[in-house]
Amino acid sequence: MPLKSVHSNAILNVDDDMKIPCSDLALAYQVWKTASRTIVGFMPRIHIRGSDNKYIYRCWWRVWWQGAYSIILTKAAFIHHDYFHYYTRTMSSKIHDLIDKNRNCEDIAMQFLISNIINLPPIYVKGHLEDAGVLGGISTKTNVVTASHMDARSQCINDLIHIYGKNPLIESNFIVDNAANGFTNSPSTWFEYISSDLWNWF
Repeated sequence: MPLKSVHSNAILNVDDDMKIPCSDLALAYQVWKTASRTIVGFMPRIHIRGSDNKYIYRCWWRVWWQGAYSIILTKAAFIHHDYFHYYTRTMSSKIHDLIDKNRNCEDIAMQFLISNIINLPPIYVKGHLEDAGVLGGISTKTNVVTASHMDARSQCINDLIHIYGKNPLIESNFIVDNAANGFTNSPSTWFEYISSDLWNWF
């Protein structure tokens, strides 16, 4: 629902079992200010086409392996407040019915909504989050292999594509990381190691 209380346009959607370091939160907010019409967040997912020509929902390992993502979960993400209005007031009632029936996929529906409006991908910000519900969530509290959660998420993607009449999800290979992260912020070439400002340290 759109918020009635005083608020900014930057709304942090976050599950109550998530902990986000302040530095990562500040980075994501800074990124969101440069691209406020898309989802900016920490939890990337991807949809891939299966052998039966239907789409399959996949999590982090496939994102890492494929080097791409198309969905950012609202589990930890910044979204413009306008989308609360669109989601509640203008999104198809068929989608609301789908979510109410399955008690699932509201986050995927939000990504579909935004991607369909702006025709741009979400933005993944690399963070160091703590998920207190990682072993007790609906996708992990039972055997992950036999759990139906992943199948339900895949079905949701295909149902939403059917309702929209198209697939608005857009893949991206773009990852934002903090420049202060020395583990990933290595120079692009060896020459950078001997750039002139290095000698100012001595």
